[in-house]
Amino acid sequence: MTDTTPDETLTPEVFDFDEWLATSTVARRQVMIYNDPALLEESEALQAQLAAAETAAAADAGDQAMDAIDPRPGILARMEELYERWEASKTTWTVRALAEDEVEDSFEPDKGGIAVPRQPVPPLEKAGQKARDDYTRKYVEWSKANTRAQRERRLVLIAAAVTKIEAPGRVLEREAGAPPVVTVDQLRALRERPHGEQWVAKLYHAVDEATHGDREVPRPTLPGRSTSDLG
Repeated sequence: MTDTTPDETLTPEVFDFDEWLATSTVARRQVMIYNDPALLEESEALQAQLAAAETAAAADAGDQAMDAIDPRPGILARMEELYERWEASKTTWTVRALAEDEVEDSFEPDKGGIAVPRQPVPPLEKAGQKARDDYTRKYVEWSKANTRAQRERRLVLIAAAVTKIEAPGRVLEREAGAPPVVTVDQLRALRERPHGEQWVAKLYHAVDEATHGDREVPRPTLPGRSTSDLG
């Protein structure tokens, strides 16, 4: 039998918390944004044309004239050109997790944040109808203002989290202590574009996931074997 008795002569090293903290890293996520979504409609049309050409070729197999022109190579060439345009419109946004103080700053106007609108106080039970109507009106106005503030605060958080934007042959990366890669005003302009709301939502989700996500690096396994097979 193997002796599993601990070696009492071994002294564990003292845990250095400061050293451990200094080696910590920051979670990151990437978001792909394509700036030419109109190409999707063209792609679907070409796929339909290719499918029709394939069907016609199968139906006419052996019956086509020698000088008949096969449309499929031309369609495939157009599809390849369209795909290259699609890739050329791609940008890759890298965002990082935010520290708690950065999230808190997003509520502070003097730090570039957006203040939370003050919620109206409900009237007393004995208040008259006019007071209740005034409260209802103020609450509706507050709700709209709060929604706008939340939308703007998301832009503040995204601007703080973006570390790099990559396009084909071009890259914009934030250096330590440098201004943000993208400003809140630029993100607002992005959001106001068609499809912009969706792009901003993807970026915010990535920031939130990087900040609050709790994922682990998977243990490597061999094909066809479970992790328990590795001992």
